[in-house]
Amino acid sequence: MRYLALAMSLDGTLAAAGRIEAALEQLRSSGRRALLVTARRLGELPEVCPRLELFDCVIAENGAVLHWPTRRESLSLREPVPESFTRALRRRVPSSIERGRVVVYTHASQACALVETVRELGLELQILFCGESALAVPPGVNKGAGLQEALLSLGLSPHEVVGIGSEANDHSLLEMSECAVAVADALPALKERAAFVTREKAEAGVVELIEDLVRDDLQAAKGWIPHDALLLGFDGVGDAVCVPAYGDNLLVAGPRGGGRSRYAFGFLERIIQKKYQPCVIDPLGTFEPREDMVRLGSRLRAPRVSEVIAALADPSVKLVVNLAGLRPYEQPGFRSELFTALELMRKRTGRPHWIVIHGAQHLWPAGERAEGLPSKLGETLLVVEDPREVARCLLRRVDVAVAVGPAPTRTLGQLAEALDETSPDTRLSAGQEDEVLAWFITEGRWPVWLRVPPGRAERLRLLHGHVEGDLGSGSFVFHGPEGSLDLRAHNLSSFCQMVEGVDERTWLFHLWHGDYSRWIRHVLRDDELAREVSAIERHYELPAVDSRRRVRSAIAHRYALPA
Repeated sequence: MRYLALAMSLDGTLAAAGRIEAALEQLRSSGRRALLVTARRLGELPEVCPRLELFDCVIAENGAVLHWPTRRESLSLREPVPESFTRALRRRVPSSIERGRVVVYTHASQACALVETVRELGLELQILFCGESALAVPPGVNKGAGLQEALLSLGLSPHEVVGIGSEANDHSLLEMSECAVAVADALPALKERAAFVTREKAEAGVVELIEDLVRDDLQAAKGWIPHDALLLGFDGVGDAVCVPAYGDNLLVAGPRGGGRSRYAFGFLERIIQKKYQPCVIDPLGTFEPREDMVRLGSRLRAPRVSEVIAALADPSVKLVVNLAGLRPYEQPGFRSELFTALELMRKRTGRPHWIVIHGAQHLWPAGERAEGLPSKLGETLLVVEDPREVARCLLRRVDVAVAVGPAPTRTLGQLAEALDETSPDTRLSAGQEDEVLAWFITEGRWPVWLRVPPGRAERLRLLHGHVEGDLGSGSFVFHGPEGSLDLRAHNLSSFCQMVEGVDERTWLFHLWHGDYSRWIRHVLRDDELAREVSAIERHYELPAVDSRRRVRSAIAHRYALPA
């Protein structure tokens, strides 16, 4: 399952239990968790939702209080609003004031009194609105923060959650959820944030979502939520080419020393940047982990499977499992036990989100049955030198193959040979040094050249070179419409200085010909900035002074240059 939990807002969504109880029972029968997120106080919830035991956790008081109904335990996540605030507020508003464990409530019409009381006492409190109520809450209290704490208590991460809401205080709830949904009668601002909107309103919309979730995990309706895309590279026009973070298996292949490990490491970095949890399986102990990764095992001692699962129980742990200490006869039994345990953990928690097998041919060599592999692999990156060295039954699960090195067409041909398939059409022009060849096998798409996004270390090196270094033959040259000038910007700093100095005719000549975005894309290799500058270049109606300012500001903002 992709989504293991539903976080639903009570405020404005459920006026009474009604149909929702049967839908919640259906949700729980599917093995999923249910979380209730509300601005209400715990004491008033039984009147609205009598069967709180249908929820694994209740996040009350707008994220300030957690309650586990089956355990009958509660926890306040913040210190309560000071009693002095309530006393001072009662002097302004004698009635309609209520206190929760943490939060103070009054009618929305009394919001000015809340603000004045906060100012008078010099307190650091937030004023929030929910329907007809106004709330005074401690700083940092919101539904999203409360949901995050609740998920940690259940061993889940936000990547396994669908969130649904309708009110102004549901923004943080939807932001924390991997798939954000709004009911049909939600506020327009909330609908803009949502991945999709239900057909039905209020409670009926929640029931509709639960039915879709249980039936097909939302795949038929929405499938790929855009923000979960993982970047493979940029195509010839600078557009990002991605794979979804859930479902696909990726193969990275190429000869030793050809950049295979560097590309795989960059993809791993992007997994981590998206806050997905990776688990790297390292059969030979040759993988060099990031400084923030945890390594289990060594050449002297192989890890136990129980240690691996215990480490992955914390969603923030990024794990490398070093199997170099395994004796050859121990490997089959260990890999079977390990991948069985990982499959069970994924069914229970959805994690680890990605499994990276660095040298898959050492675990499942060619000619061997892929014993011990889960029935459904999914979200797995295989890093190999020659695809022909890997078990065919493992290769048949690959959705996208990326060939790296000096002869990527030959590498894809090796993969086709290993699969007993016709070699993909690779009648392409030669790629550049920083390009790879991607074959979308499952989609049946022809291989395409992709420019590789730089890794973290390379980005830092390039950043300094672009801003203050000497680009040499890559310098931007202002030559003007007649080609009579030869003004060279050797880096971004000097370019931004020249932006203000060149004459208007020369500036507009290069602007309208798209020379600035072309230089940024092909020399600086910054596709995001190139797209931003290209959009400015297409605004032909802009006066020169405005286009200069916009281009310079875009560069200064991205590279932290003086404005």
